[in-house]
Amino acid sequence: MNQEFLPLTIDGQRVYAGFWKRLVAGFADFIVLIPFIAFFTWLEGFNRNLAIVVTIPSSALFAFYHVFFNARFGGTPGKLLVGICIRRPDGSPIGWSHAWWRSSVDLVFAFLFLCANVWALSQIDPVIYSGLDWMARAEELGALHPAWFGLIFILQQIWIWGELIVLLLNKRKRAIHDFIAGTVVIKKEFSESGSGSHY
Repeated sequence: MNQEFLPLTIDGQRVYAGFWKRLVAGFADFIVLIPFIAFFTWLEGFNRNLAIVVTIPSSALFAFYHVFFNARFGGTPGKLLVGICIRRPDGSPIGWSHAWWRSSVDLVFAFLFLCANVWALSQIDPVIYSGLDWMARAEELGALHPAWFGLIFILQQIWIWGELIVLLLNKRKRAIHDFIAGTVVIKKEFSESGSGSHY
C-alpha cells in the first residue's frame, strides 16, 4: 500500500477534511436514508413475522450503504455533496478492499445488532406486537434483547468516541477506520480524477 501522503495544505488550502465537514456529510447521508427508514418501519408495523423477514434486508441495506458508495464513487452521497471524498494517502481512488476494511468494525456491530433484534422479535407475542405503536414497540423489543446486547452497545459507544478522539488528535484528520483501511478523507479538488477502482 502506497503511504506517500498528500501535503497538509496546497496553495494555502487545507487538503484533509475535518470534523465539521464529515459531520455535515453524515447528516446528509441520514437525510438520504430517511425514506428507506420510514418504509421499513412502516412494513415492520404490520405484524411480527413480517418484521422478522424485513429486518434482515433492511439491516443489510444500511450496513452496505457506505461500502458500496465508498468503493464505487469514492464517498457516500453525503460526502460527495459537501465536496469531500475518500482516497488512498497519495490521493488516488480507493478500491473495494479499502471500502470493506473501512466499514469492517461497523459491519460487525451491525451484524450483532441484527442478531439481537431478530432474537427480540422472536420472543415477543405476535398479538401484543401488532397492538403497539412504533415507540411502544421499540421499548418492548429493547427489554427483550439478549443479555449480551448491553455490552455490545457499550463497546459501540467506546468505538464511536474513540473514532472521534483519534480524528481530532491527528493532523491528517484520520479516524480509526481510516488507519485500518489505509485511507484519508480529503477535499475533492485535491484528489486524483476518477471514481473508485474495481479490483
